[in-house]
Amino acid sequence: MAQGPKRIRRSWIPERKPFEQRAVDNSRFYNSRTWRNLRKRFLDANPLCAECERNGEVRQATVADHIIPISRGGAELDDKNLQPLCKRCHDSKSARERSGRGGMG
Repeated sequence: MAQGPKRIRRSWIPERKPFEQRAVDNSRFYNSRTWRNLRKRFLDANPLCAECERNGEVRQATVADHIIPISRGGAELDDKNLQPLCKRCHDSKSARERSGRGGMG
C-alpha cells in the first residue's frame, strides 16, 4: 500500500479546512482570467516583497495579496487593496488572519 508524503503537525498553526468546508470559496475568482491578468500586471510593476522591504530585506514578490481580504469586504480588483508579498510573508500574514490576530499592511 502506497502512502502519501508524511504531514508534519505544527500545533501552533491552525489546521486548514478543505475547500468544501470553508465559509468562503474564492476559487472561481482566483482562477478567473481577470484576476490572473491583474495579478501579473501588478507583480510586473511591483516585483519586490513589501514586507521584506519594510524589514530591510530584498526578496522577489510572488503573491499579489489582498490587504483587506475579500472575505472581509476588501475590494477584489483594486490595486489599492493589493500588496506584493513573497510566499513566506503571505503565508505568515494568512496564518495571523486565520487565527484572528490580523495581518500586515
